[in-house]
Amino acid sequence: MIVTIAFTAAAGKRDELVDALTSILPDTRAFVGCNSIAFTEVDDSPGSLMLIEDWESQEQYEAYKTWRRESGTSVLGGDLVDLDTLTTKYFNVLDAV
Repeated sequence: MIVTIAFTAAAGKRDELVDALTSILPDTRAFVGCNSIAFTEVDDSPGSLMLIEDWESQEQYEAYKTWRRESGTSVLGGDLVDLDTLTTKYFNVLDAV
């Protein structure tokens, strides 16, 4: 399952958000069921960001989200993100190389 999470940094918070997310990505990558995660930024729009995640299953992704919330380490729900821009989409892989 592929999950994309698109969002924009809150005004003046781009660098702080990038640092915060970069610091927690190793734990995400180590979480059971996470195959990979890419943290991206639109080339000509600094602060317009996206996470592209590959998970073994919806259940493992939901367990991860629960762990982030309960551990207090979720970055996307805080004041670093313009919450009006936060969009999550779930994709089932039909074919991949």
